[in-house]
Amino acid sequence: FMREEMARREAAELLRGRRKPRSPHGWGLLAALWLLAFYEPVVTEGHLRRKNLEFLFIRFSAWEFAGCDKLWAGLVTTLCHHVRRHFGALPLSVFHVLGSRPRFASGFSRREWVLKKGVCLRLWGLLLVLAAGVGILLAALLVPGVKEHRALKVVGSAAASLSGSSLVLGALSILKNFVVSEKKKIERLTDSDRFAGQLGFMSKIRGEVEVLVDFLAFMEVFERRRLRVVLEITGLDLCYPEKVAGVFNAMATLLSDANAPFIFLLAVDPSVIVPCLEQTGCMKGLADNGYAYLNRAVTLPFSIPETGARSRLRSVEAAARTREDLMYRAIAANVAKT
Repeated sequence: FMREEMARREAAELLRGRRKPRSPHGWGLLAALWLLAFYEPVVTEGHLRRKNLEFLFIRFSAWEFAGCDKLWAGLVTTLCHHVRRHFGALPLSVFHVLGSRPRFASGFSRREWVLKKGVCLRLWGLLLVLAAGVGILLAALLVPGVKEHRALKVVGSAAASLSGSSLVLGALSILKNFVVSEKKKIERLTDSDRFAGQLGFMSKIRGEVEVLVDFLAFMEVFERRRLRVVLEITGLDLCYPEKVAGVFNAMATLLSDANAPFIFLLAVDPSVIVPCLEQTGCMKGLADNGYAYLNRAVTLPFSIPETGARSRLRSVEAAARTREDLMYRAIAANVAKT
């Protein structure tokens, strides 16, 4: 019986894997907004076994942000900006207000969406109170014999205004998150003159990152594929030592969540980075050994050997030959057209 059950589940998973991925653009945007508002995503075992991966590559040149006071803030804002531009500002804004954190399925359940009963009840309640308030107000204003009762006007206007204001506040919250992006929020925090003394400043940054991680988990379930955000960090060996340590701290903050879909590609020269790290205070407890810190910060280190003179010459010849072949193909294609 157990073998038959496992076979049935494997067959169902194969059929489920054949479903085409969805996109939050075009008509898919309406489906995404509907699910954001009224459904809670569930991470099932079948979703974790999906082999369909989508990689979002983000390039971060540390040298471009070397002039700012907080280089790590530039890394976080770059991440937020590219995720917002890739998926759209509207789904992320709605998720800030109505979205919920994805939860893991219990057992072998295959349901990926669960209805938010509390949200639906509150919405229907507000709509019923609004309709009742508008109806009482219209009856008190238009029906003969009822116009003299001021109490009905007060009750109708109060019910309509309270329920309507709740809906308007929700819409304004979505509009606010649509206009003010996560990048602008972080920039406002860092631009403040007293941001260093704010209690919970880093918790606010951490909160923005957590919302971003939850949104990516939601989009994974919606698009029916796994997402991986790859951040390519270059130019770090051209920055000051304090800013280099700040970038490593930002990487540790982003990777502190075990379910975070972030992959960092760090292209640096260790002979330059290690002295910078050893000059800062992040080496305490590591015997001032920068290589030990790099070994803990980098999961899969590898080095590219220095290119010799022959290899460089071969690369130049291959590039020139490729360019000549492309020019020959372009000329042949133009001659064929004529």
